[in-house]
Amino acid sequence: MSLSSRPAGSRILLHDVSVQEGLGRPSIPSQSVLVNGDRIEAVMPAAQAPVYEPGVEVCVLTGRTVMPGMTLGHSHVAYVDVVTARDTMFKYSLPELTLYAAFNAARMLQLGYTGLVGAGSVAGIDMALKKAVDEGRLAGPRITPCSRDLMVSAPPDRRNPEVARRIPVELMPIVDSAAEMVSRTDQEIDEGAEVIKTFSSGDDTYPNARSHELLYTLDELQAVVRRAHDRGVRVRAHSRGLGGIRNAIAAGVDIVDHATYADEAALEAIAERGIFVVPSLYQPRQLLLNGTEHGKTQEYLDTLEFQAEIDNTLWLLPRAVELGIRLVAGDDFGFAWTPHGTYAEELAVYVEVAGIPAATVLTWATANGAALAGRGDDAGVVTAGRLADLVVTAGDPAEDIRVLCRPEAIEMVLMGGRTVRDAIRRDSALASM
Repeated sequence: MSLSSRPAGSRILLHDVSVQEGLGRPSIPSQSVLVNGDRIEAVMPAAQAPVYEPGVEVCVLTGRTVMPGMTLGHSHVAYVDVVTARDTMFKYSLPELTLYAAFNAARMLQLGYTGLVGAGSVAGIDMALKKAVDEGRLAGPRITPCSRDLMVSAPPDRRNPEVARRIPVELMPIVDSAAEMVSRTDQEIDEGAEVIKTFSSGDDTYPNARSHELLYTLDELQAVVRRAHDRGVRVRAHSRGLGGIRNAIAAGVDIVDHATYADEAALEAIAERGIFVVPSLYQPRQLLLNGTEHGKTQEYLDTLEFQAEIDNTLWLLPRAVELGIRLVAGDDFGFAWTPHGTYAEELAVYVEVAGIPAATVLTWATANGAALAGRGDDAGVVTAGRLADLVVTAGDPAEDIRVLCRPEAIEMVLMGGRTVRDAIRRDSALASM
């Protein structure tokens, strides 16, 4: 009987493995993980495992590591080879984007990402995709769907109603007043959004505002946060510039995206309030390194101040760790220079460029990612009672983070105890006892 055909409620023992718990510590060697139905029943020394107990299917995985399934905390699942802002909506037709999103979600799961938190959903695809995955019609991770981008035409003193007439509201609503923002928040929640996407600052790559410019006013952010929180929904804010970061904190958002110009005071306020931060190092670095290969001129890249954002991010990451800020991995995949399927490259950059220990970075994708997705007490850690969302790797990512960058090293993925990927060779590596 193959692992993927096991009946519901069966018990499987992942035997003689190292366990990477997802708690920022080195992996524990010579362990076994007992899965019962959709839950982890026990984690124990391999010598104490119920190898000969009737009803337990034993999979000997010597030399491998069991870790929690990962969560991508900032996902644009329907972005495909984006080069310009217009590409996010108009490069492909909506049917094509939907098919790409389904493909990306399935591939994400195969790479060990059992959770996805949306960060701006083109045409509400997040919500439809979640329903399809939950109903078993499509393969994919557990999805925490985000609203469409609730974008404004420009900073408060340059708002232009003509912009709204050029962009179909179904793809991305332009909401240039607090009343419109609140109304649209309600519509997105009614459609199934569990996170609302706002913009406290611009971005050097945006056509409507640079990173240091404000997009929403503080009052507008507060209006959205009040309505969303009243309805039990969280709010995330695109926040690169320091003014935007400060407004996002003051408004009470739940997630600060990027935070690239955060200073000490901002980090301390984020830590005090328990706000999640999804940092941005990989995407701007990739753009500067590889943008010319995808049609960006060097003159254009020179107009960006992304190197300053990168430099400040390299400062803030270790400081955020010291302060206990809940950092989560996920950095705008779907651009031409950050294609879907390369998610673990971001983790490697945090280790190799920012100097963060691999075991710490893994918590950003596991325990912290699960918490961001709303499953902090139910997933993200390999321990008894948690969901059996697990990944088996050939090698220990806490010792070599690049294990996760090699698709062939993601040998097994379980979601809710069900095997959704099994690439282990039966003739030599996996034995049933």
